[in-house]
Amino acid sequence: MSVGERYRDYYGTIVELHRHFDRRGTTIHAGRNLIKVMNITSPGGGSIRIAAKAFKTPMWPRGFVYAHLRRSKARRSMIHARKLLDMGIDTPDPVACIEYDVSGCLRHSYYVCRYWRHDHDLTGLLYAGAPSGAKLDVLLEQLVRFTFLQHQMGVFHLDYNPGNILVRSRGRDFEFALVDLNRLRFGIPNLESRIAGLVRLTNVADYLRIIGRRYAKLCGADPEDFCRRLEAAHLEFVCRRRRMRRVKALFR
Repeated sequence: MSVGERYRDYYGTIVELHRHFDRRGTTIHAGRNLIKVMNITSPGGGSIRIAAKAFKTPMWPRGFVYAHLRRSKARRSMIHARKLLDMGIDTPDPVACIEYDVSGCLRHSYYVCRYWRHDHDLTGLLYAGAPSGAKLDVLLEQLVRFTFLQHQMGVFHLDYNPGNILVRSRGRDFEFALVDLNRLRFGIPNLESRIAGLVRLTNVADYLRIIGRRYAKLCGADPEDFCRRLEAAHLEFVCRRRRMRRVKALFR
């Protein structure tokens, strides 16, 4: 187990998290992984609100690989969170990563961070659409800038979709934070990697074109050419995802 220096007082509570995880907290996501929000306390009377993500138990041989050859998703999440914060890219403050091995294989793992209050459903907006207006225009503008900043610094989230971007209002402006950090890649940005980092943001054609034009302006690319490439890459992504779903359905 690894606990952030600022949260050493909560070590005892965090150690016990696995034993009480099923009975504590409020579930905010239940899928392949389970995410709960809860308050934890320290012996000194301190209290913090956390989000704890329980990763799905890996099967053999992946459990062996995570135990001996490769960092687990929980550990990568914590390492990446610290790196992002050092770079000035916002993400919930990392608290701890917890790993339990059984017979030389990773069986249970958790990533714990401070709860980052957010007040907008970016998935509902960018996938279902919403009435246009000045506030939507500002949000898209600032989301593109947040994304461009990541790419300029060589940060590429390999599942950069609205569900992995938290957003809250600050007056007329918005603040964003990245989550689900185990799938980050760091490297030198080029046009292909920039486009690949945008294709999951929305399935609303008008929004995709707005995002493409504004991003092209920031990176100095021709807006029309950039949008054509982005739309083609988005179509390829959607078709590939549909094929994968059909293949998975055959084995159910």
